[in-house]
Amino acid sequence: MSEKNTLEEIIKWNTSKLAKKFKLGFDQHVKHDYKQILLESDLFRHLRLYWMYESNEIVLHLILPEDDIFVNDKYLKYDSTKLVPLLNISEKIWDSFEVNTIQTYHELGAPTSYKELLDGEQPSSEPFSIVSTEALSRIKNVLNDKLLVKELNRGFLIIQKEIGVQF
Repeated sequence: MSEKNTLEEIIKWNTSKLAKKFKLGFDQHVKHDYKQILLESDLFRHLRLYWMYESNEIVLHLILPEDDIFVNDKYLKYDSTKLVPLLNISEKIWDSFEVNTIQTYHELGAPTSYKELLDGEQPSSEPFSIVSTEALSRIKNVLNDKLLVKELNRGFLIIQKEIGVQF
């Protein structure tokens, strides 16, 4: 319902929703929804971006088809030619803005709230996440042996070992 909206109109609409701490319900009609931005990409068939209010946090969602990043290979789970650009943009966002976490997850997954991270819960890292130094100090004990941790500016990249990324 917002195909003809300008970027400014979409930002104004979403900002109004965020200011009122609007939470999207599962049975909410689309006319009450956050407006999404459809991005063009040579790497992905479909790419959507939107901000949402969740658990006393503003969450930025970037959605892409899972089939665009998964591979049917016995040894690899993700297409590195598509994963590396997502890692790169995530690191740029991390370095450029004051965000608490960057988390990735599959369609039926969900991010871990920053409060839950500080309480010691593991971030969603399917296939990676970036967390603050403070958050990592609280979750070190729960990180499983399938994850690698690399220090970044102001935080840490947590990535699945099976991806085969070398640090």
